[in-house]
Amino acid sequence: MGVPRTRLAAMVVGGGGGERLGGVSKPDLVFGGVRLVDRVCCALGEVAGAGVVAIVPPSVRVPTGVTRAFEDPPGGGPLAGIDAGLAALSVGADCWVIVVSVDCPGIADILSCLLAEPLGIACDGRILRGGDPEPFDQYLMGVYRVGALRRAIDEAVARHGSVRGMGVRRVLRALALERVDVSADVCRDVDTPEDLAWWESRLS
Repeated sequence: MGVPRTRLAAMVVGGGGGERLGGVSKPDLVFGGVRLVDRVCCALGEVAGAGVVAIVPPSVRVPTGVTRAFEDPPGGGPLAGIDAGLAALSVGADCWVIVVSVDCPGIADILSCLLAEPLGIACDGRILRGGDPEPFDQYLMGVYRVGALRRAIDEAVARHGSVRGMGVRRVLRALALERVDVSADVCRDVDTPEDLAWWESRLS
């Protein structure tokens, strides 16, 4: 992507409750003998030399070398998780940060699509666009300029007092983002029992 590894950080957002999976802890799901949070963090650590932070509940054990952060208050949603992740990372505004949700078993393909080409000089980041039945912007599968991401969240806090419960798209759609079209399989997450079965079959 044309960015030195030392200027690329990453965060894993995993504070959701997995309601559609019966309240299961998504970070602790095991595919192919590997916990999901371990799989995602390991892949991120290979490309992000400026640090990896996981925003996950206290009950989730994070891999060695990964920083832990918490939404404030807990249960504030993914945008609040991104806010907490930025606070935990010691990187400058001109650095870049990969942002992914923890339920991304296909993290290797996601990173390949995000980082294959250099980012445009004037852009604030790049996200994947895909999904089923219709493609849509995947803001939790993206790489962002730290300063632009911080600015967008700060502006939302200034307008609304907090980003608790605020949708990621509502805030991040204002950024100048490149989009990479991908198949639904590449950006398939783990939201339903059908997703769980699909990934178990694919990774076992």
